[in-house]
Amino acid sequence: MSQIEPRPLLRKISPYIPGKSIESVRREFGLKKVIKLASNENPLGASPKAISVYRKSSKDCFLYPEGASPELRKALAKFHKAPEESILIGNGSDEIIRLFCEAFLDENQEALTSQYAFIRFRQQSMLMGARIIEVPMMNWKLDLEAMARALSERTRLVFIPNPNNPTGTYNSQKELEKFIVRLPPKAILILDEAYYNYARLEKDYPNSVPLWSPRLPNVAVLRTFSKAYGLAGLRVGYVVTHPEIVGWLDRIRMPFNVSLPAQRACIAAIQDARFVSKGVSLNRKEKVFLEKALPKFGFEIVPSACNFIFAKSPILGKELFQKLLERGIIIRPLDEYGLPFYVRISIGRGPDHLKLIKVLEGVLK
Repeated sequence: MSQIEPRPLLRKISPYIPGKSIESVRREFGLKKVIKLASNENPLGASPKAISVYRKSSKDCFLYPEGASPELRKALAKFHKAPEESILIGNGSDEIIRLFCEAFLDENQEALTSQYAFIRFRQQSMLMGARIIEVPMMNWKLDLEAMARALSERTRLVFIPNPNNPTGTYNSQKELEKFIVRLPPKAILILDEAYYNYARLEKDYPNSVPLWSPRLPNVAVLRTFSKAYGLAGLRVGYVVTHPEIVGWLDRIRMPFNVSLPAQRACIAAIQDARFVSKGVSLNRKEKVFLEKALPKFGFEIVPSACNFIFAKSPILGKELFQKLLERGIIIRPLDEYGLPFYVRISIGRGPDHLKLIKVLEGVLK
């Protein structure tokens, strides 16, 4: 038996469990056709312009990328009409969440978030020894009034996913404005807006950049290229925040954290607004279809501002997940969030949904 001992805190942390891949399901069940509706990926794939640039960049793969992704930062600064020094690029938003925790948390401090918020907030905060406070939701939505009451002098990071994964719910501009004015001076509010491109269709959803970030010194907005831009496999995210915060994060950012082809592909993706618009329109149309179809099988739908549906299943989520998996459809059960009867179903294409409905007719008789 090994005598190797990890940090004691590590024993309290469970690894993040990603959704099943198409290839793993093909191998496990001997299937030719597998439909993945589990990881909120863009069913249209990536922008053809981004793919073309990525392929052309392969000839430079022997070169190290520029460490701080300066050309991508410049493109994003122009896109957001924000100073370049207010932007930091990460290996997905996950890396930036980790950087915030490493830079601003220790065992004497607190991180505040919501029940059923993205699980990585809890994992990374706990790893730094900080006390993590998770405030109960109200009607599947972040209760910002209760979260404001939970703020203290020890609060250093506040994680608000807007919209939230896995519930798909969001908080309005007015609700967030009331919360921001109650932030302690030493606390940083991190607005995780991974699903911004879908949620912005809601009339009361805030335009956080430039409304608050980088104008306010303690507000940071996370965005990603993994959802509407369809570049999940490249792992690129970014934060727009006050330059002082960027400076602290940049001290501990891994060198060469984003590959050269990924940097260039993301620049091309920003410039292809038509592709993003097409994906958002498809998502809206197909989400309406599923919201009408699923209740016929006993699902209870929670209205979503994202590219997925959060619903209570008529049977245990893991049981439904397994039944669909065996028939070549991948969804996401939510046991890791303490929601054994709930599932998350990503929005795909029309034919994917017709197949889902047909399979549900068989497994939920």
